[in-house]
Amino acid sequence: MRDQLPAFFAALPAEPLSPDAVQRIPEGAQGAYLLYLDETLVYVGKTDAQAGFRERLTRHARSVRHRRGLDPARITFKAARIFVFSTFDLETMLIEEFTRLEGQRPAWNFSGFGSNDPGRNREDQKPALFDSEFPIDIDREVAILPPGTHDVLEAVMALKSGLPYLLRYESDGTGRGAWRGGHRDMMFRTITVPEGPVSTRALFNLILAALPGGWQVTVLPSRVILYREKREYRAQVEALRRTG
Repeated sequence: MRDQLPAFFAALPAEPLSPDAVQRIPEGAQGAYLLYLDETLVYVGKTDAQAGFRERLTRHARSVRHRRGLDPARITFKAARIFVFSTFDLETMLIEEFTRLEGQRPAWNFSGFGSNDPGRNREDQKPALFDSEFPIDIDREVAILPPGTHDVLEAVMALKSGLPYLLRYESDGTGRGAWRGGHRDMMFRTITVPEGPVSTRALFNLILAALPGGWQVTVLPSRVILYREKREYRAQVEALRRTG
């Protein structure tokens, strides 16, 4: 593997990290893959029993969208199907071998690229290197909500499922008195989405304008949080609050 895989990868043409290219990979296929930024190797990864190429690469394709300084069109991938490799640490071996061959370690390995949600009360943690270099961009135009009137909770949930990064929002929980998975402040409140292009920032400002005072949208390098609070976070990029 150490001798043959790098040469095999070198002979493979790189494909754009796009939904069409990822869907052409056979369903359930497992193995190792490489990600390139402007033809420079930046990430070495492997699949596992739970996630094959399609799931893993789709997740990566989503995580590089709406990032400042990073155009997804610059990213390509190579994938090699391997039927049996569970007896050794394929990913570590490939990272070591490509570091030796390239003269430097792939920049996105061990940078926090593709990491999971850190959970509530961890917003003040130091951001991962990948997120610091390519923070999320809420000024991108989105087509998540059609023009017209929407319940605030409907809008928040649509953003949560439609944005390519995490949105966490405060709710009343799931117990007695909880309101449809949202917060009581969201009850019977609406926003009106205008015709034409609209940015994520504009949608958040519409939501804040519809909510009572005291709510805050905090933009962190890797995610957005919507809580009833007024505070500064060490790692925040900016905070949006209701005006007027």
